[in-house]
Order: sequence, then C-alpha cells, then structure tokens
Amino acid sequence: MIIKRLIVHNFGVYAGTNIFEFSGKKPIVLIGGLNGRGKTTFLEAILLSLYGANSFAYKESTYKTYGQYLKSYVNKNDGSLLTFTELTFLMGEEGSDEYVVRREWDGNFQRIKESILVKKNGTEDEFLTENWSMFIEGILPSALSNFFFFDGEKIAELAVENTSAQLKESIRSMLGINVLERTKKDLYRTIRRNEKLISSQADVESVSALRERKETAEAALVKIDGQIALLDQSLETLKQNLERLMEDYHKKGGDIAGQQKNLLEKKGMLNASLEQNSEQLIAAAAEELPLALVRDLIDTIYAKGTEEREAKILEQTVGRINNMFLDYQRHSAVQQETYEFIQYINDQIADKSVPSVYNVTEHTLLITNELLKTRLDEDIQKAKELLDQRQSLQEKKDEIESYLNLDINEEELRSIYQKIKAAEQKIITEEVKKNTLLAQRTTINGEVIKTTSEFNRAVEQMLDEMETTDDVERVLKYSQMAIRVLDEYIIRLQADKIGILAETITDCYQKLANKKHLILNIEMNTETLDLKYIDYSGVEVPRSSLSAGEKQLMVIAILWALAKCSKKKLPVIIDTPLSRLDSIHRKALIESYFPYASDQTIILSTDSEIDAQDYELMKDNVGDEFILMYDDDSKSTTIHRGYFSEAKP
Repeated sequence: MIIKRLIVHNFGVYAGTNIFEFSGKKPIVLIGGLNGRGKTTFLEAILLSLYGANSFAYKESTYKTYGQYLKSYVNKNDGSLLTFTELTFLMGEEGSDEYVVRREWDGNFQRIKESILVKKNGTEDEFLTENWSMFIEGILPSALSNFFFFDGEKIAELAVENTSAQLKESIRSMLGINVLERTKKDLYRTIRRNEKLISSQADVESVSALRERKETAEAALVKIDGQIALLDQSLETLKQNLERLMEDYHKKGGDIAGQQKNLLEKKGMLNASLEQNSEQLIAAAAEELPLALVRDLIDTIYAKGTEEREAKILEQTVGRINNMFLDYQRHSAVQQETYEFIQYINDQIADKSVPSVYNVTEHTLLITNELLKTRLDEDIQKAKELLDQRQSLQEKKDEIESYLNLDINEEELRSIYQKIKAAEQKIITEEVKKNTLLAQRTTINGEVIKTTSEFNRAVEQMLDEMETTDDVERVLKYSQMAIRVLDEYIIRLQADKIGILAETITDCYQKLANKKHLILNIEMNTETLDLKYIDYSGVEVPRSSLSAGEKQLMVIAILWALAKCSKKKLPVIIDTPLSRLDSIHRKALIESYFPYASDQTIILSTDSEIDAQDYELMKDNVGDEFILMYDDDSKSTTIHRGYFSEAKP
C-alpha cells in the first residue's frame, strides 16, 4: 500500500479543504509542525478513513460513542459543520489498483450518522462500499495496525513496562493461535454433549460434584447474560424512543429555530445573487443575443451578401481588363481571336450578373461570419447557464422560505427537548448498569473456566480407567486427546514462530542499538511472550539495566519485527518519533530505521525532534516535505511545502 493523497475538510484543526499530496519517489515523507498544529490529527484521519469505528484511536479515546468521536472532529469555522476525510492509496502489484475511501458526516445533528463511499480505479464500487470493513481487515487487520501506525509518546510509555497485554494479544493474532483456540472450544462443546451418556463404574461422585460446581457457575453466567440481554433490549427501546423524539424535534422545526438568523442571511445573499443574475440576462438581451431568433435570416443575408460581393469583384476586374484592352488597341494591332476572347469574357459576366440587394461591405461580412460561427453560440450558451443558475438560486430561495414560513411552537419544542435530555440520561444510566454487569460477568466467567478445567481433568482421569468399546466413550476420550494435542501443538507452533520473531527482533535491535556488544540475542518465552536479553557471555541482561533510550529502541525494534513478520507491505506512520531520545539514539533511528521501515515512511515531527542537524542526516531519503502552519486569527492549520525553514506558501 502506498498513500497518494489525504483530503481533510473541516476536520479537527484543519478548516476548509486541505490536501496532502504525496508524489515523491523516496521512502520518507516528513510532516513538520509545532505541538497542537495537527500532526496527531493527520494520523487519526488516516486511521478513521481506513477503519472507522474499528480504529484503535477511537477505541483508546474517552468517547462513549462513535458519534461523539466524529462530532469532536467537526471544525465549525465556516458554519457548515460538514466534515469529511478522503484517503487515496495504491495496492496490488506495482500499485496497479487505486482505491479512494471517503467518510463524511454532518455535525448539525444531535446524532451523527457517517456515510462512506469507496471507489476503485476511479469508479464507485458498491460491493467495497458495503463491505469495506471486511476488505480492509483482509489487507491490514485493525489488531495489527498499531505495528504500522504508532505514536512515539506511547512507545516511550511502553518502554517502562514489560511486553504489554495488548501487544501480546496482537502477536497471538498475527501467529494464528486464535484459530486453534476456537477449535479447542468446539471440542469442549462436543465433550459436554456426550458426557451425559457415560455409563461407567468409575468414581462418578467426584465428577458429579465437579459437574455440579461447573453447572452452577454456568447457570450464574447464563443468568447474568440474560440480565445483560434484557438491558440490551431496554437500551434498544430507549434508543428507538430517543430517535423518534429526535425526528419529532426535527419535523417541528427544532433545527430551524436556532438557525433563523443564518437562514435570513442566506436568503439575503440569494436575493442579491438573483438580482445580479437578472442584470446579466438583461445585459445579454441588450446586445446581439436577440439575433439568435432570426439566425436563418442572417444565414441567408450572409450567403447572398457573399455572392453579391464576389459578383461585384468579378465585374470590377473585367472592367479593368476592358480598359486595359482599349489602351492596348491604341498602340498595337489586335488579332481577331483576341477580340473574340474579350467578347467571351463580357458575355460570361453578363450571364452571371447578380442584382445588388443588400450591398454589404467586406467588414460587414467579416462581422456577420464571426457572429454566426462563434459569438452567437457563445451568447446562447451563456444565456442557458444564467437561466440554469437562476433556476438553482430560486429553488434554494424557495427551500429557505419554506423553512422560514414554518409555524414553530417554541413551547412544544422545549417540551420535546426536555424529553430528549431525559431519554439520553436514562440511556446513560442503563449503560452504567450494563457495564457493572459486564464486570460481574468477567468474574463469573473466570469461575466457569476454572471449574470447567477441574472437571475436564477429572473426566480425563476417569476415561483412563474406562474401556473404550462404546462410541460415546471413544468420542469423549479422543476429544480429550485432541485437546491435549492442540495444547501441545499451540506450544510448539508458538515456539517455532516465536523463535523466528525473536530472531527478527534481535536483528532489528542490532541495527538500531548504539552498544552493539551489549545484547547478543533476544529470546521470547513461548508461553508468556516475555522477552529475555542475553549478552555475549550467555548471561541474562536485566531489563532495568537498559537506559530509557535503549528501552525505547527495543520497543521500536519489536514493532519493526512484527511488521516484517506480518508479511504486509504497508506504509509506516510515526507520530513524535524521537520522543525523549538522546542524540545518539536519534541518529540510530534516522540512519538505520526511517529509510528501511517501509516503502513509505511518514514522519510527524516538531522542529525540536527533527532539527536542522537531523534533517541534514535524512534529507537524501526524503521525498515529500510539508509544514503545518497555524493561524491564531482563524484558529486553523494550513499546509505548506517544505520543512520549517524550507517551507514555501
């Protein structure tokens, strides 16, 4: 994937339409800006365009709903509250296919509804539009996106922790371990269906007691799931009621009541435009436009005038020939054939003489020709455009007048608005109850897992003592055997793939590390996924002995290795890449990571992170440069080419 263009309209700190156009052939794209100028907003626009509600930026935000998240990015400078992001990127072999994904929403409404449009190679693709989430998950699963799009500040935070739970889960997802876990769950369901049919002389009392504990825990889980389901139904009913109240509020002019001043201003502007349009039509009618009504007559006049002009020229020419012939007679003898030729010319002129009706001049013919061939058509086209414009302006004016003429009952609107607020508060209360139940469910589910594990072990022990002649007993026995095999296979598979990942992390770290002889090898525990650092003597290097910069480089090495092992050819976007790094580690990233992280590496940086000295180190690998300039008056950011001192308006 290569990103070619990002358009943001009224998005965050970007007012109006702003375009990032990437055309450079070198791997690094450098986007500079001081804090608060829109660097992180750029990253979130990319994530939002690709993933929408699945974006990890939204999931990690404090917003309770996706609609609130979208509304937080609406820039209100132009008053339209219409916002969109549009991302263009190339995929396929050598970038053979171009995809455009556009997400748009209107901040005018209480509940934000997003629309999405996807184009492939310039044509709107209905299937991709409807199934974009599935498509992008196939290209770059959202669970893996933070390997490619990440924030330097978060890297600095991860550097002070052990391998995070989120990172471990992403690793398991990348390795495909989750597929095997689902298979184990299917086998457990098979065991539960068949264990009731067991008939054995083994010690069933212990198994029965364990089954009772397991079933009690499962019943509690079913009960709380039922309570959650009822809350879900209640929430759905409340949300439907809220939607009906919102529709009623809109129908009764709730939006218009607060926009009357704005609508009156728009009506005044439309009246001015209509008046200007009328003046332009009158001016056109005062010139040659009315001649279009008699175009056939003008064609006839031009044709006849041309014929008359040619006949007159011919007549003048023959007259001069006759005069020259008379002069010639006075000085020379003329043969009979010459007399006959001169007479022949005069006879031809007499036969082809044309009566002069219009008697037009050469200049008049030129003007008439220009009128017929260009000017008249241009005037007609201009008049059509003015008439179309007038119709469009009138329709907009009529629409605004229809809004202004609505009979708005403010007391009734106030009552509906209070009901809306009450409904929203009720939804919040129910969601709090649901979150409480979900927390309780986690505890109960843990008990289910624990009792199920104990029960399964007891069943395995019992099955070891059973004769396996009965079909049901064989199903139970081999299901348990399959689970044990899967457990072993998961460990071996994880060990095999973790080994490759650990080698890749080691290789990446060695490329970045300043102390090349500090760590020889990096190992990863096949079960816990915790890292262990081994020096050249085979002794483990305590993590606490690494400097803050070395820890950050280690996290970046892990992300780099994960991106490599995922086999995905995707751009890398790094926000605040050199956060809290000293000059030595900064140089390591600039020279050894940025040019090789991906075919396209987009770096979002302040002037203190990548300063003039750092810029000189990396400029040979920089294809595109942008600077984000903030205007205090408009409180918005604009995009310029260049990087800080190199910036061009």
